[in-house]
Amino acid sequence: MAVTLPPQPQPLTSLGRDEFDDAMFALVAWFYVMVPEFEAAILALDANDVRGSSSTPFTPNSSGLGSKAFATQSGKSWLPGMWVTGGYTSDGKEYWAGVVESYSAGTLTVNVKVVSGHGTARTSWQISMSPPITDLVGDNEVVVHSPNGYASTNTKIRRFSTIHKNSGSDITYADSATIGASFTINTPGMYLVERAEDYASAGGNFGVTVNSASLTTSVNTLAFAERVLMGEITSLNGIQVISTIAELSAGDVLRPHDGASSLDSTANAFYMKVKRIR
Repeated sequence: MAVTLPPQPQPLTSLGRDEFDDAMFALVAWFYVMVPEFEAAILALDANDVRGSSSTPFTPNSSGLGSKAFATQSGKSWLPGMWVTGGYTSDGKEYWAGVVESYSAGTLTVNVKVVSGHGTARTSWQISMSPPITDLVGDNEVVVHSPNGYASTNTKIRRFSTIHKNSGSDITYADSATIGASFTINTPGMYLVERAEDYASAGGNFGVTVNSASLTTSVNTLAFAERVLMGEITSLNGIQVISTIAELSAGDVLRPHDGASSLDSTANAFYMKVKRIR
């Protein structure tokens, strides 16, 4: 709705008393008109002009990024360039957000830029105006446990037998009998990297490397730049957990990389986690 403009400002010259009084009366009268108009505009926004719902199927993961049309109600105030967020009505952890491309006749087209990383198509979305939220990263995490020996070619790289969690598209996990376990970073950002080792009958160094080419070399002898983490497991310290937050680039490859001794724990207390946090 339109809001009445304030009175035309007076020239920057000295005003006579009568002229000053007239200008002040006009300004006060404008406030009496403007305040109800602003209140009506705010109430209209609060009521429903920038909120709606949609039953259009949408999967909030990387495949949903880009332009997407949602069938919704007409009569809204969505405009191109405005940020909107869609939240799944039954689970606040599932969402998408993006920039309005167009809105006409009950069809809202959004350039989806942020997704929560869930893989199930949902058909119940509440849509509302929101500030830009490009810092949200969604649920992008890989957790594996229960080691499965070492790779046959990359002899210092651990393997795992169980995937506990593999969500989102920012991290690609792979495990091979010859090359071992790897976590490939697909999206640049800040990542939590964590690894735990449980003593069985052999101890030694264990760690995580990034983009290492020396995959048959003990982690403790590698260049500092190749190591993300390093610790040591002995019969005296039982379970050891090491972790850090690292800034990683797209294409970086993390690996569970060990030392001269072959660690022999197979318990699920041994695990590795990589999670994007920003």
